[in-house]
Amino acid sequence: MAPPTIIVTGARTVGKSTLCHKVCAAVQAQGYTCTGIITLRSPSGQLDVLDVRSGEKRQLTASTSTTRSLVQGRFTFDAQTIAWGNQVLAASTPGDLLVVDELGPLEFIRGEGWMTAFDVLARGEFAVALIVVRPDLLARARDELPLGVSAVVHVTHDTRDSLETSLLDSIGQCMSVCR
Repeated sequence: MAPPTIIVTGARTVGKSTLCHKVCAAVQAQGYTCTGIITLRSPSGQLDVLDVRSGEKRQLTASTSTTRSLVQGRFTFDAQTIAWGNQVLAASTPGDLLVVDELGPLEFIRGEGWMTAFDVLARGEFAVALIVVRPDLLARARDELPLGVSAVVHVTHDTRDSLETSLLDSIGQCMSVCR
């Protein structure tokens, strides 16, 4: 049986990444391994990517486009950080909770970005996967994620604080069965 894959979705800046970060901290506090990457907004407004297992952060967005950057919409991504994030993902299993924040147009439309995530997900060497996907790419994610989608959690400004407990309960049930 394939491990469950839970998609976290919602509008921009609603708190999807913050929810993933809180869930990871709680899972780790319970003695489980949490691996993967989370994209966080720095106080300066730049995006950073966090290696969930090690705590190492790298700046994901660049202020200007260079030959070593990827431009997608309003964002310019540092190609070296993308490569590093893919290395983090490649080494992220086996583990209990795998987090990939986020799979977006760069991955689903252009075939760039965190593409290693698809291989890692296909291997299924985790108890639960938590994947952040924007609402406009939800149908595509359902079609293209290697192990399918077990559940979708819609984050809104009204629900973001209450979702942590229910998400942790669901993940905890999966962890106790898979361990």
